[in-house]
Amino acid sequence: MENRPFLSGFFRSPLGLAALAAALLLPLPGLSTVLAQTTGSIAGAVVFAGGGAASDAEVWIPSLGRRTAVDSAGTFLFSDVPAGPHVLEATSPRWGRGVARVQVEAGVTVNVTIELDPLFRLDELVVSAGPLSARRSDLYQPASALSGLALGRAARSSLGETLAGEPGVSSTYYGPGSSRPLIRGLGGDRVRILDNGLGSGDVSNQGPDHAVALEPVAAQRIEIVRGPATLLYGGSAVGGVVNVFDERIPRTLPNGPLSGSLTGVAGSAAWEKTGALTLEGALGTRWGWHLNGLRRATDDVRIPAKAAHEHRNGEEEHEKEGVLPNSAVETSRGSLGFSWLGRDRFLGVSLSGLETTYGIPFHGHSHAHTAHGPDHEEDEDVTIRLLQRRADLEGAWRFVEGTVQSVELRLGAADYSHKELEGDELGTRFSNRFWEGRLEVTHKLVPSMTGAIGVQALARDFSARGEEVFVPPVQVGSLAAFLYQEMEAGPVRLQAGARLEGQKAKQDKGGMDREHGGLSLSGGATWALSRGVSLAASLGRSVKLPAVEELFSRGPHAATFAYEVGDPFLREEVAYTLDATLRLTEGRFRGELTLFRSFFDGFIYQAPTGEEEEGLPVYRYAQSDALFGGFEAALELSLIHQGRHHLLWEGWGDYVRGKLSDLGQDLPRMPPLRTGTRLRYDGGTFRADLGVVRVAKQDRVAPFEEPTAGYTLVEGSLGYRLFRGRVVHDLIVQGTNLTNQEARLHTSFLKEVAPLPGRDLRILYKVYF
Repeated sequence: MENRPFLSGFFRSPLGLAALAAALLLPLPGLSTVLAQTTGSIAGAVVFAGGGAASDAEVWIPSLGRRTAVDSAGTFLFSDVPAGPHVLEATSPRWGRGVARVQVEAGVTVNVTIELDPLFRLDELVVSAGPLSARRSDLYQPASALSGLALGRAARSSLGETLAGEPGVSSTYYGPGSSRPLIRGLGGDRVRILDNGLGSGDVSNQGPDHAVALEPVAAQRIEIVRGPATLLYGGSAVGGVVNVFDERIPRTLPNGPLSGSLTGVAGSAAWEKTGALTLEGALGTRWGWHLNGLRRATDDVRIPAKAAHEHRNGEEEHEKEGVLPNSAVETSRGSLGFSWLGRDRFLGVSLSGLETTYGIPFHGHSHAHTAHGPDHEEDEDVTIRLLQRRADLEGAWRFVEGTVQSVELRLGAADYSHKELEGDELGTRFSNRFWEGRLEVTHKLVPSMTGAIGVQALARDFSARGEEVFVPPVQVGSLAAFLYQEMEAGPVRLQAGARLEGQKAKQDKGGMDREHGGLSLSGGATWALSRGVSLAASLGRSVKLPAVEELFSRGPHAATFAYEVGDPFLREEVAYTLDATLRLTEGRFRGELTLFRSFFDGFIYQAPTGEEEEGLPVYRYAQSDALFGGFEAALELSLIHQGRHHLLWEGWGDYVRGKLSDLGQDLPRMPPLRTGTRLRYDGGTFRADLGVVRVAKQDRVAPFEEPTAGYTLVEGSLGYRLFRGRVVHDLIVQGTNLTNQEARLHTSFLKEVAPLPGRDLRILYKVYF
């Protein structure tokens, strides 16, 4: 281990970070009486387009964790609301969703009217982009959310495919069972996958064939934050954050002793059969509970017949047309949570479990390989059996008066394992024991200045045993302290933050230990240029600490068709990112355009050496300067917006290019230019949409990488919504890849042998009660 001066080494160590965090946090309780903060009230009404009362709506104030149902006239009242800005979200199963921002003054009742819209998505509520919830139009960096029917239509068996239609997001598609999201061309350890604000506890960042241990169909909301989110979530969030919420720990008291939903999905491409049940309720006036269960089973997925693949067995060749072999999935998932809920505090716990078995297409460990993919011989199919058990604790204490606004605590522990089976024989077993904790204190120093300060700790004990072991057993611990501050000055809002993070990785059995640390910084501003025009810009310095795979790998990795060699002397990777976003809202038009550019000092990547080991090309982890740049755009135009009838046109596009600037080489598996357009109609009970997505060819390729042809996908859906009192029935018939096009993702390691599914007709039925 390299020697460091004592002071530098101390502040890079977990002990030094703990001391720093304590120094930052200890004075805060004493400040709670410095600023006398009086309260006001919010009175309002929820209406749908045309002005009628939305009598079935609920209104939520995320910053206070308070929720209420409206009365028969659509009105509501929140009393004892701390003075300052607050964001409210109203939802109605019949009329849609609406978001409003209000400024509460001491001793004053603020009146607000929230108009619901069933189609607009460019101004939804986002809670993962900072310590304070905000409308999308108020954020310093691009973000989006999927919930309700939009999430129901998008949800697939993997997280990557669920989010692949969002601007700036693509996937690693390794068959239906395993797909991780990529954000702006970055993936793996540069995108943080969160389960209700904490790490997912799996090993999906170690290989494209490793699934994310989260279930999109069971989620109630998924948020995507693009760009550097390092300040709140760590160095592995340099590319962005995906936060999956399933509400298994109740944070507000449910309305009534029993409510929930029942979901059924059937699909033709893989003969999918999925069922999910969610129940929740209140026990008296202080206790809430939540129960969720899911079961999925699919066959091998069907692909366009012309995309048949040739299998080589000696000199014989044969084709298996119209199906992607060994791509079936079986999943079971369940969770149970309880919470004690007071007016200004709550404490809850949950237990959850996930079991899934999925096939790895064209992936046998004894297969021969080439630099471009597998050269298959007859062998046993490889399947992965994944098992995770998880326990979570979450609590919050919110203060009506004082400098300290709230104290929130999250703790999560997961015991994860997966077995890679060749037929019935065990090939490799991966194990990951993981826990993470996070303490966050939000505060208001003066009426125009709010923010958060916190600490975060993580530990994992990873091991792999068997034939495909390319990373030795290792324990990793990290500790971080962060500070985030916002200030409002008329039409300009400013943001600044810092995060100091340290990590120690220790190999078992006398192996090498490594310590890393770094300071991340960010600054941002939003300007309200006029009533309907705003500009946001952010500049960040993000530090990514080397992952254990990058440090200690040494062995064959069949999923990437490479013999991977780590470098224990890698230094921290530093990224400097500039984002600029223009947002327009004018009557029935909304638009958002983001330009971004990132410079990486010491970008960690796999460099081909030209050598071979065990029949595989050798790739060694190395560092070089890198440059990423691109754009994301989204437009919405309301063509009809009257009474029950709404017709919306959407357009979107994204592009990113990543290069090793020292070598002048394009990076591998970068997503090409994508554009999309869609018409969506909502008539209250009848809904329909039709969309087209065009993916351009990708011919900016890395050495030893083949270009990928472009393709066009057509999709659409028809839906019917039936109301019976408070019970709502949704029936949706959905079609994807309606023209049965051959589509290959350039971002996939299996693009040469595993195209995207062919024509798929799905039926989704969901009842809310």
